Amino acid sequence: MKRIHYADEYIVTGDDIADAVMAYARGLALKGRSDSVELPALTPEGEVGRFQVLLGPASQMVVSGEPDSLVVIEDADLVADLRARIDGLEGPSARPSSPGERFPDMDAEQYPESRAG
Repeated sequence: MKRIHYADEYIVTGDDIADAVMAYARGLALKGRSDSVELPALTPEGEVGRFQVLLGPASQMVVSGEPDSLVVIEDADLVADLRARIDGLEGPSARPSSPGERFPDMDAEQYPESRAG
């Protein structure tokens, strides 16, 4: 279990969830974007509840270990969703063209008058 310290509070959740939240928060910050996620965590009474967290460029979070708890929090679907969101942030990457490499004229069909000279 791990604690996610956020503002003046913290929530206790599973290791994989905390790691995925931090990775997603980092990805959002690098892109200057924000999002909210709902995640399972321990309530002050020691029960599992749902918490919504806003993540963005200004989010300041710290994750620390939590002494072993009798409760184990796992949510494989949430972790998979966060990883998919991270992948979506990365998007396609550009590559340099090779010398002599030719590209189709994408404007030729839409704007035939632009080819007339």
